[in-house]
Amino acid sequence: MERREFLAALGTAAAVSSASQVFAQTRGGSLQKVNVAVYVALEAKPGKEEAVAEFLRQGKALAEAEPATIAWFGVRLGPSTFAIFDAFPDDAGRQAHMSGKIAAALMEKAGDLLAQPPSIKMADILASKLPG
Repeated sequence: MERREFLAALGTAAAVSSASQVFAQTRGGSLQKVNVAVYVALEAKPGKEEAVAEFLRQGKALAEAEPATIAWFGVRLGPSTFAIFDAFPDDAGRQAHMSGKIAAALMEKAGDLLAQPPSIKMADILASKLPG
């Protein structure tokens, strides 16, 4: 199994797992439960790979403005394969994110940047190790 296939399988496995309680340190110093996540697989159009990478780099600032987004990762899995993984304390936080600026920007740019629509999977967090 190639690294790319392994990471894709890992993301898919997370999407079908059941919830457990994990704790993360919030900006205010209080502990908050982190139970749910979103995994978004992205495949860049030929020639748009660096534009997708830059889109993800810029997404960090938008994620930082979302108080319920405890963890947010924009990752490159291969030359044209990318993903977003983010974690939330509850479904309300996840839904706020899904109707927020990052999701809107992704849908606005998807036709120009992506070879196919984003594959969005809701996930339950089984375990995590976060700073704090």
